[in-house]
Amino acid sequence: MKFDDGIPAIPLWIDGHAWLGVFAEFIDVRQADGEVHYRVPKCGPGEAAEAVASARRAQPAWGADAAGRQRLLGELASLLDQFGGDFAKLVARETGQDTEAARAEVGRAVAALREAACAEGGGGVQAVASDAAEPLASVAAGLARAFAAGDTAVALSAATAPSAVFALAELSARAGFPAGAFCLLHGDLQARVALKSALGS
Repeated sequence: MKFDDGIPAIPLWIDGHAWLGVFAEFIDVRQADGEVHYRVPKCGPGEAAEAVASARRAQPAWGADAAGRQRLLGELASLLDQFGGDFAKLVARETGQDTEAARAEVGRAVAALREAACAEGGGGVQAVASDAAEPLASVAAGLARAFAAGDTAVALSAATAPSAVFALAELSARAGFPAGAFCLLHGDLQARVALKSALGS
């Protein structure tokens, strides 16, 4: 989707695919150069409920297959490593990090996914918040914890740095993650409150 000024919107990621409904409000993503390169939908209760419902549907089979989760985490880590240069560019563009720092962040994200030790169990959905300063590494660490425990996850991107997190969601589909295991919302405090409410906490 593009607006009349040609600026594209970054969709949500729900049920294993890009998801862009009808939204009343969008948030401008101002990157390190000060320009608006993207917009993200401002999520509310409806989007949070969709994401949590998708994650809950996926959880029983996901939590019961520790070996499968371990394999998929390894595949996601390998793909992230393979496309590390592209991810570093996304991180640098939105956070203002230099190339070396952005590549180091990608390396930390890869390590978090690779080092997760999956166990059988789980039974829930975890909220994973992205840190605007280290959007990719913070989400990867949160996902690794959730997936290792057997839980599915709904991530909330930092509205100022959503593109690397969305690209990671796309990469999870390429790695073979089942629909709903990893969902992604965008937004601000309103989205955070809506996600907390949808999770019942």
